[in-house]
Amino acid sequence: MIDGFLGNSALPALERSMQFMSARQRLLAANLANIETPGFRPTDVDPRIFQGALRDALDGGRLDAQGGLAFDDSAPVSFSDAGVELKPEVMADNILFHDGSDRSLERIMQGLSENVYAFKAASHLLRNQFDLLNAAIRERP
Repeated sequence: MIDGFLGNSALPALERSMQFMSARQRLLAANLANIETPGFRPTDVDPRIFQGALRDALDGGRLDAQGGLAFDDSAPVSFSDAGVELKPEVMADNILFHDGSDRSLERIMQGLSENVYAFKAASHLLRNQFDLLNAAIRERP
């Protein structure tokens, strides 16, 4: 019998994590694509906000109507049956350039790298969960 975090909460938690990282990756890729656009201000959602919502959902142990973890919406991140919606904020902690932008290629690339590695880790854990379920169904390792 699979119990605890690995059995009851891992799949919904990993699913929501991958949804968040996928939405954030699109946002960061748009930042990179527009880096040379005059006046462009990059936007992002702090992953710590999602991590806090995930921690609260896991600690609360509440389930939604579909049996997944019940997440509380916040200003930058909202949850629905269809996935995770991001409401990004302007990244405003860099020096403003003469054209009014504050873009930083290094910071955008760092965000992309961190997001990709987090997504890879979550997908690896999800794959392991499915392998464990398949082994249990087949009743052999």
